[in-house]
Amino acid sequence: MSQRDYMWVLYQKFGNREYELVSGYAEAERQGFVQRVRNQAELNSEQYARALYRDGIRKEWLQQAPRSK
Repeated sequence: MSQRDYMWVLYQKFGNREYELVSGYAEAERQGFVQRVRNQAELNSEQYARALYRDGIRKEWLQQAPRSK
C-alpha cells in the first residue's frame, strides 16, 4: 500500500483529526506496514507523517478516493 493510500485509510477512519492520523501513520511506518522510498530530509516517523498529512490537506488528495494502480 502506498503512503498516500495508507494516510487516506486513516483519514477515513479518524476524519480530520491530525493527532490520530499522524500517530497512526507513524506507528504503521515503525511496524513496517508503510515504507518510505527516501528520506532526504531525515525526518523521523512523526515528522514525516505530519508533513504527509499537511500535504494531503493542502493539495486536497486526502479528501478524494485513492488512485487505482
